[in-house]
Amino acid sequence: MADREKATGDLGLIQAFVNTVDLMPLHEQLQDPNTLQAWLVANGLMDASHSADEADLKHAIAVREAMRGLIGGNSGVRVYPIDLATLTKAAGESRLRMRFGPDGRPRLEPEASGAVGAIGRLVATLYAAMQEEGWERLKLCSSDPCRWVFYDRSKNQSSRWCKMASCGNREKARRFRAKNTSPRRGEVSA
Repeated sequence: MADREKATGDLGLIQAFVNTVDLMPLHEQLQDPNTLQAWLVANGLMDASHSADEADLKHAIAVREAMRGLIGGNSGVRVYPIDLATLTKAAGESRLRMRFGPDGRPRLEPEASGAVGAIGRLVATLYAAMQEEGWERLKLCSSDPCRWVFYDRSKNQSSRWCKMASCGNREKARRFRAKNTSPRRGEVSA
């Protein structure tokens, strides 16, 4: 995530999870059940004694992409019902329950263990992140092939690209070319 805006706390964990795949160039961190297990353990979501399997990997990637879709709503992109259904199903499969912590604050915790419970912790973290003041600043890059999740630190929350120097310039150049190569009003193209 070098040179790209990072969030902190719950927002940062969700951002890091969704960005486990870099679509441009394609680089997938969750390549197999072992890399999924390592990521979940490294981020304190699962105990190292638990393993992950192919079904867990498929489930994690589906939840990741549903989260990407939900975050897209902060960028003005339509949120699809399938993404909401995927997140709802993940919450149900992990059996999320409200519990009160030692500080007296309520939080969601999964009753399931292993990778399913860890994915449930991510869904609970997503819920907590959505309650934070900065939720609307978590956005998708407007460059369609990129779709990287970035944290918009601009004063008026109007950033559209994860990096102006790459995605922003590429999109502006594409629009310029499209504008200057199309026939002008009254002209006939050959």
